[in-house]
Amino acid sequence: MDRTGQRRKPKIIALVTAGLLLSACGTATKSPSTPATPAAQSDAGQPARGGNLTVRLAQDPGSLDTVQNSNAGTSYLGHEIFESLVAIDANYQPQPVLAESYKKSDDGLTYTFTLRKGVQFSDGSPLTSADVVASMRYWVEKGSYAGSLKPVLKEITAPDEGTVVFSMKAPFNLVALMASSHGSGIRRAADVAAAGATGIPQDHSIGTGPYKLKTWTAGQEIVLERNDKYKPPAGESSGYAGAKGAYLDTITYKVIADRDAAFNSLQTGLLDVSEPSYDQYDQIKQNPNLKIGVEGAANVQYIALNHNSGSIFSKPEARDAMNMLVDKKAIMDSQGVPDLVLPSNGAFATQTNKAMYSEAGKAKWDQHDPEKAKQMFAAAGLRPGQTIRMITTDEFPQFKDALVIIQDSLKKIGINATVESYDFATLIGRKNNQPNSWDVLALMDDANPPVPSYSDNVQGMDNMGYPRDKLAPLLTAYNAAKTPEEQKQAIDKIQEFTSQNLPTLTLYHARSYVAYNPKVQGYDGWGLEFANTWLAR
Repeated sequence: MDRTGQRRKPKIIALVTAGLLLSACGTATKSPSTPATPAAQSDAGQPARGGNLTVRLAQDPGSLDTVQNSNAGTSYLGHEIFESLVAIDANYQPQPVLAESYKKSDDGLTYTFTLRKGVQFSDGSPLTSADVVASMRYWVEKGSYAGSLKPVLKEITAPDEGTVVFSMKAPFNLVALMASSHGSGIRRAADVAAAGATGIPQDHSIGTGPYKLKTWTAGQEIVLERNDKYKPPAGESSGYAGAKGAYLDTITYKVIADRDAAFNSLQTGLLDVSEPSYDQYDQIKQNPNLKIGVEGAANVQYIALNHNSGSIFSKPEARDAMNMLVDKKAIMDSQGVPDLVLPSNGAFATQTNKAMYSEAGKAKWDQHDPEKAKQMFAAAGLRPGQTIRMITTDEFPQFKDALVIIQDSLKKIGINATVESYDFATLIGRKNNQPNSWDVLALMDDANPPVPSYSDNVQGMDNMGYPRDKLAPLLTAYNAAKTPEEQKQAIDKIQEFTSQNLPTLTLYHARSYVAYNPKVQGYDGWGLEFANTWLAR
C-alpha cells in the first residue's frame, strides 16, 4: 500500500489560537437537518465577496485526476472543483454533500444514496446517477485508496436518475472510506470515459464544486474561478462538508519549488498562503505579520520490520528486541519542533481520531531497555558481525535522521547497521522486488485512517511476510460491527494484534503547518481548502 504521495496533503489543520480538537469518522446515515448558512464570521465582520487569493504549490500537479494522481496539489485543487457523495466535517464525521441522504441495510451489504435535486456541473449539465456510477467505478478500479473496498464490492448500480446503490459481498465501512478519499469526487460520465493511460485529461476537469478551472500555465500557475452554477448542500460549512460561500473571484496557485523563494514570497506578500518547512517554523512564528495553523491530526512516522525469511526480523523475538531498543522520544525530540510532533503511543491512529485510536499496545510500545534488547537480539539468533540493513527515501530527511539514531543505538550494543537512502521509486522497487535485501524501512503512514485496513501499521506492507490470514478475521469483525461500541472492541483487538506482531514500529506523529497573511479571513484551518475564505478589505 504505497500511498506516501497521497499522504503529503495536509490533514485537518487546527489553528493554534483556536485549539480545534478533531474526532473520527463515524457511521452516520442521515443528512444534516441544519439549513445552509453563511461561513462562520471572523473578527473582520461579514464575508466580503471578490478578490484573488494566491497560494503556493511546491510542484505542478500535472493533472486533476484525483484518482490516479496522488500529487498533493491535485488533492488541493480537487477539493475546490469536485464534490463527493459524502465528505468529512470538522468533527471528522461523514456528512452527505452530493447525496441528500444515504441508508445502510440491516445486513450491511447494501448502501443506497439519494442524490440532491437540481445540482449542476460547472458547464450547466445536470448531475445524474449515471455520472456517480461512472465516477465511483473509476475510483474503485483505478484508485489505491479504494483498494481495501475492491475485494468486497459486488456492484454499483443506478435504479433511477436520482439513486445510486452499492452492493457488497461482505459488510464494509463504505461511507467512512468514501468520505475520507480525495479521489471520490464526482465527474461527468463523459469525462470519466475520456480517461487514458495517464488518467482523465486536464480539459475534462469539470465538477460541481464552488470553483472551476480557469487557466493552467504548466510549471507556473493554475487559476480557479468561482463556479456560478454551484448549488451548496444543506448544513453549515464544516471541514469539507456543508455549504461553501465561494467568496473569492479567483484562487491563483503559484508553482514555487524552492522553499526559500516561497518563504520570501510569503514574507513580502507575493503569496497569501504557503506550507513552509520545519526549519522555518520558529522564524514564521515570531513574525507578527503572519498567522500559523498547525495540524490537529498527523502522519505516523514509522519503521517497518521485514517479516520475510531473509531478514532477522522474520523472528518475533528480533522485532521485540528492536522495539525494546529504539528510543522513540529521542527520535521525536530530534526534530526540534515541539509544536509539530506528538508521541504515537504505539497506535496506528492519532488520539484525535477517537473512533480509530486504541491504547491496546501502549505498554509494549513504552518499553525501552538497550541492555535487555541486546540479550533479546542474541536470543533471536543474530550472529556476531551480522549487519542490520536499513533503507529509506531521500525525499523525507526526517526518515534518514531516525535511522541514523537507531544505527547509533545498535552500535552501542555491539550490532552493525547500515543506512541507505534512495529516491522514492527506487526504494519501493527494492522493497517489492528484493524483499530479502533489507531489514528495516523508514516511511510514514496516515494517522487518520478512515478504516483500519487502510493503515500500513495494521496491514503491513507489500512483500513483508506479515500474517494477513490471521488479521483478516479481525478486520471482518470490525466491518460487521453494528454499534460504535462493537467497533471499538474490534479496534482494540486489531491494535493488540499489531502490537504482538509488529509489522511496523511507530516512532512519533508529525504534523504539518500552514502560514498565511492576516488578510485571509474565514479560513477555518481545514487543509488548504478555501471555498469559504474571503479577503479583508
